[in-house]
Amino acid sequence: MDGITDIKTMYGIDDAFFDFVEKHSSCDTAKLLLSTSKGAATGFDLKFAAMQIDCRQRIAKKLPQVAQMKRFVFPSTLSTEQCTCQAVAQFHATLFSGMADVADLTAGLGIDDYYIAGEVKRLTSVEITPLLAAALRHNMHMYRTNVNVVNADAANWLDQAATDGLHFDAIFIDPARRGKNDCRTYGLADCQPNVLQLLDKIGRITGTLFIKASPMCDISQCIAEVPGITHIYVIGVNNECKELLLRTSLGTSHNEGEVTVHTLNFENATHTQSLTLTIPRAATQHIKYCDTILPHLYEPNCCIMKAQAFDELSAQYDQIQKLGPNSHLFTSSMAYTDFPGRRFDVIETIPFKSSTAKQVGAKYPKANISTRNFKLTAQELKKKLKIADGGEIYIFATSIKNDENILIISKKSQ
Repeated sequence: MDGITDIKTMYGIDDAFFDFVEKHSSCDTAKLLLSTSKGAATGFDLKFAAMQIDCRQRIAKKLPQVAQMKRFVFPSTLSTEQCTCQAVAQFHATLFSGMADVADLTAGLGIDDYYIAGEVKRLTSVEITPLLAAALRHNMHMYRTNVNVVNADAANWLDQAATDGLHFDAIFIDPARRGKNDCRTYGLADCQPNVLQLLDKIGRITGTLFIKASPMCDISQCIAEVPGITHIYVIGVNNECKELLLRTSLGTSHNEGEVTVHTLNFENATHTQSLTLTIPRAATQHIKYCDTILPHLYEPNCCIMKAQAFDELSAQYDQIQKLGPNSHLFTSSMAYTDFPGRRFDVIETIPFKSSTAKQVGAKYPKANISTRNFKLTAQELKKKLKIADGGEIYIFATSIKNDENILIISKKSQ
């Protein structure tokens, strides 16, 4: 077993274990533990079986394919929180399509590896935690036969791989974004392992490295810290930015030429909003600013906001006009149904003054309020207008290019 504990032996996992989990897949696990403990004894670890049920319930929407794999084992509930969602993992896998040998230095639960293995000839999955490695070996044995699981520290494994003369087409790493006392970290140098300290070791066995980084990382800082970046993927799911994925060409001492930035917002299994830009940007300026609010209002998705891709957005949708330099909202007379973000139909625009607040609150007693480049927070504005949350009305409080404060009353476009 190469030092990896057999998880089936550890928890008495057998056919009866998987049958039990499947039979009780929709049960309340707390009640199940109480009722089962009073009944006949099982030959497996009952608490571990209940945790499997809990994990499957947690990941039913996040990982629908894995949720249907009867013999997939989850080492902990924490692993379900930290793992990649299915849509993003499937996208990651496409970046390795057709490669012969790939390695993942921080495999974790192995969701990325499950999909990557389907695109490559051989995959080496390195995982430092014994329990995670044990579950990973079991799962890959059941569902992927081209994966070699290694329980090792990434730095030590890299040294041994170089000594053995191994070479990989690409390496993937997703450093843990947790520091001392389980505090969340964001910078690459603060994550574990510190990928910046591993670059020389990684460069001995591959020329291509993919680094998964926190969505909180600054794109320009990543370019400054990591040499050889050629592509950056800003990835979101349902308009929540999840990660930056850096593709680097190792062997260069600094970044040369343009970096292509891809914004990808996965809305569902079949639809992805995307926009591409390059850094440094060309000198052209496509942004036009509005003098008045037009019938349609647009809010770019989280990935475009992260990449600050407003010039590229204006170039692609040439009829839109930006409300103001810092508002990051757009308007147009023409309806763009494929706009990468949220779309609204404008009902009316109201200048924001103390004298109008009471009238707005009376006319729209319930609404969803957002503020952009506005003197009040959304909570403060809601209190001033005396408006309840929810409903079909969306109120955007912002300022246009002459710094006039306005309220845009709208409904979501159909």
